[in-house]
Amino acid sequence: MKKEIIFPQGFLWGTASAGHQVEGGNDKSDWWKFESEGKVYDGTVSGKAVDYWNRYEEDHELMAKYGYQAFRLGIEWARVEPEDGVFDMKAVRHYEKILRSLRKHNIKICLTLYHWVLPLWFAEKGGWEHPEAADRFMAFCELIVNELGEYPDLWVTLNEPNVPAAAGCLAGVFPPEKKSFASFCKVSNTLLKSHARCYRLIHDLVPKGPDGWPSKVGVANAYQHVAPFGTPGLAGAYEKALSPVLAYGSFKAWDYSVATGWIVPPFGLEHVPGLKDSYDYCGVNYYTRMSLKFDAAKTDEMLIDIHGIQPGIEMNQMGWENYPPGFFNTLKFVWDTFKKPIYITENGCADPQHDDIGRRRYLLEHMAQIARALDAGIDVRGYFQWSFTDNFEWREGFVKKLGLIECDYADPELKRVPRVSAAMYADIVKKNGITTKLLEKYAPDCADGVFGDKWMD
Repeated sequence: MKKEIIFPQGFLWGTASAGHQVEGGNDKSDWWKFESEGKVYDGTVSGKAVDYWNRYEEDHELMAKYGYQAFRLGIEWARVEPEDGVFDMKAVRHYEKILRSLRKHNIKICLTLYHWVLPLWFAEKGGWEHPEAADRFMAFCELIVNELGEYPDLWVTLNEPNVPAAAGCLAGVFPPEKKSFASFCKVSNTLLKSHARCYRLIHDLVPKGPDGWPSKVGVANAYQHVAPFGTPGLAGAYEKALSPVLAYGSFKAWDYSVATGWIVPPFGLEHVPGLKDSYDYCGVNYYTRMSLKFDAAKTDEMLIDIHGIQPGIEMNQMGWENYPPGFFNTLKFVWDTFKKPIYITENGCADPQHDDIGRRRYLLEHMAQIARALDAGIDVRGYFQWSFTDNFEWREGFVKKLGLIECDYADPELKRVPRVSAAMYADIVKKNGITTKLLEKYAPDCADGVFGDKWMD
């Protein structure tokens, strides 16, 4: 059994967030309207969220205190262009203050240009299905890159583009609440083309990053380890047959399109100039394994429960399996597909407890899988834990807690209260790894999951 895990020199340790989830007051957006219509499960609305828009300096000071080296944040298009063709330069300058504050605290910046939320005016015109959707998005991106391009160390053009396409246009549970396979394919097609154009725009306008090297641009894509649950008989055969189909539609079709430069079915069949090789790095968002379990009651979901929980597997507050080997398998798939450096742009666990032992186990065991990937020759350069503070977790509202820093939405003062995992993560960053002493202090019951063979399947 290993005694310690040490990461490569220069490995980047950060935390992550998204504008709408933490800023508050993003009231010219499609999500604000969606929330106001009572469609969030816990009955909340994003409202002031955790008020990062006004309290960013306090949060950055806390990041610096804990030694976190980088922060992933987003620019909200709805703030910058609240009305069709009207750009709010006060909002842009405010974002610049936020970025300058991160620089002041020596925190590297990973900047996301699109994280699911659209200006309401754009959504009402058809959103990503509008014929000029890519052009309108590019006008916003050009303004941001011109005005703020000197600050980001990493760029994310799109966050999890498969999610607004699938959840919004196929399942109908996110805006624009459609259930149309044709819309799912059209939106995915437009997002692929938008990424290719945005990648070239950034390199044309900001050829070098703050470190003097060429700008680093990618997509933060959502990955799951998709597997059949293993029900006996015909139900199990159905699970097994559907698993590769779901994986293909969820992330493989997107990745194959970027890797080849050809949009592949079902998103279309066409060559897109500039799409191939449009990743300087691969952003990986990984949380869980999807154990596809046959369920005859789910007639609207292909008779499948996508979150079956296997016996003996821990479930987190989101109702998802904590399955670390899926992380290694995902990293291997991405590396084999692109052979590009990888940054973990999101990874984390929902745990509402202040002592959050579940989150501690989850983070340590998943970091061990990164070390396993590095040992296998996979070029992983950094890790952004999701999330720095508790936040508005989309349709789940505020009840699901993913933050290293506890923040009670019902507290008028929105006090930032570091959980035990915040200190643990600070120690990992300081050591650039996981030692036996650290493990004994924070999660002695998962030694075999970190240093042993528990998760080596």
